[in-house]
Amino acid sequence: MKRLLAALVVLLVGIGAFMLWSKSPPVCGGTDLFAKLKNEHPRRYDSVLAQAEKASNGEAVFWRIDREGTKPSYLLGTIHVTDPRVADLPDITRKALLGAAVVAVEVEEIADEEKLARALSLYRQNLDLPVGQTLWDFIPDSKESLIRNHPNMTPEIIEKISAYRPWVVTNIVDELPCEEARKDAGIPILDEALAELAVKSSIPVVGLETVEEFFEQLENMPSELQVQELLNAANTGTDAEDIYETIISLYTQRRVAAVDPLASGYGPPEELDMKLTKFMEDEMTERNRIMMRRAEELLAKGNAFIAVGALHLPGEQGLVELIRGAGYKVVPLQ
Repeated sequence: MKRLLAALVVLLVGIGAFMLWSKSPPVCGGTDLFAKLKNEHPRRYDSVLAQAEKASNGEAVFWRIDREGTKPSYLLGTIHVTDPRVADLPDITRKALLGAAVVAVEVEEIADEEKLARALSLYRQNLDLPVGQTLWDFIPDSKESLIRNHPNMTPEIIEKISAYRPWVVTNIVDELPCEEARKDAGIPILDEALAELAVKSSIPVVGLETVEEFFEQLENMPSELQVQELLNAANTGTDAEDIYETIISLYTQRRVAAVDPLASGYGPPEELDMKLTKFMEDEMTERNRIMMRRAEELLAKGNAFIAVGALHLPGEQGLVELIRGAGYKVVPLQ
């Protein structure tokens, strides 16, 4: 959910798009690093592919959920971007959504921007560092230039971010200008589009997490790990569009399980990176359990359409396996 709410957090702190556009929103560019790896380093490509194939339930992003005595439900793994390659729903997915009795997304408020903005505003103070502290107190002097010279940064933005917690600045650094401009143009990310389609079709929309839980998760992240995540994001610099293109490509190829082994191949992790990875994995596991508890009632009634980030689906602690463990048959469709 962190990435799902990132854009609205950026709006909440009063920092708008980083790129101006005229006739139409820009198209995000970038090079598919996975395809490049296949051409330039085939052995490493085969290794990444083999690791991805070992991950259970990583072969699809759309699944049917069956149990005797109930109508089928459906599970969609999403990616929180506006890209048309992601947003254009296949007919089978659209039909399942429009025929559902209820649509469940990560956070219910995504269906109503005003409601989500009000919910976020209640936690406005959580974005700020304690009085007397600034962002630069946490960033090593030798690393400050990574943030100050990042393509997303202007003097006005740099002046504002000094009061924010590192995780807030990570969201600003992470936001591609092309994606931000597309959102400013009114193009919704996939999750928003799904919720809007449900609302327009008079289908109830419910959430599997809450905005309060979102902030609790962030507050539980130690400051040193917040800083490490920020520096990792800032260090991508001009590679950000390549990373974006690669993730889109892996998603459309139904190879989301390749994201982690591909990323881990770019040099040995430092100690803080290992701690950050462990924290993220534990957070993901806990979130999956929370989502599953709230999804169980919907699944018991049947005919539910559940849409959450695609990385919540694979693995032994992923939602597909958790749903199977609750007595359902889960079959990949796409």
